[in-house]
Amino acid sequence: MSEMTTQKDRIILYLESRGISKNKFYTQTGVSNGTLDKKSGITGDTITKIYKAYPDINLEWLIMGEGEMVKNSQFAIHHDLNLVREQYAELTNIDPDSISNDYLIRVESPFEFIPIFSYKDMQYFQGYISIPNLGTCDGAGYVKTDSMYPTLKPGDIVCFKVSRKEDVIHWGEMYLVHIRLEGEEYLTIKKIVRSALGDDYVCLTGCNKNYHDKDVPLKSIGWRALIKAHVSYNSLF
Repeated sequence: MSEMTTQKDRIILYLESRGISKNKFYTQTGVSNGTLDKKSGITGDTITKIYKAYPDINLEWLIMGEGEMVKNSQFAIHHDLNLVREQYAELTNIDPDSISNDYLIRVESPFEFIPIFSYKDMQYFQGYISIPNLGTCDGAGYVKTDSMYPTLKPGDIVCFKVSRKEDVIHWGEMYLVHIRLEGEEYLTIKKIVRSALGDDYVCLTGCNKNYHDKDVPLKSIGWRALIKAHVSYNSLF
């Protein structure tokens, strides 16, 4: 891939590979007509719309021009779901047999999970991210939602550390939170603040005011991980 290609060039390459016309692209994504022909850059909102319409596109390729155009699965690098399940269970301290394939690859997940750090020597390593003075982290992943926009944008990478102490919450900080509620499971990135409903609840809030705050029982949180750092790409190039 040429280093001189822009995000618009790559979008057009993707559409050509899929036989999708520009008019169909605008209809499927909800992106404003003529966007691909304008001189301005691509916004985070446009990237979100594209990713929702075409979940097989590789965000790293779309944003940075690196890697392959499309993913082989909902996990950009991992091709073995059993391996992903083992890594996920290892990090979150849950039974791997309790994790279904649908949960691992659900399109609506706001977070593309990439385990890269571990306390145990037997952990399978994906790779390393080096950020000066950050300290130890447990994992990282690509953000897929705009609920924390403008703090986090789709395609950003967040690094997190799993909380081992259930009674310790850094109020007002961003967390990756796994919730079991009313028979459903959710993985979300939110700030955790005190709830008006009392000590048995927490309030999950985002930066994007289009999303409503939600009070959830503290016992419904299976595990949580503090977001220690995030890496943002400049999408206007």
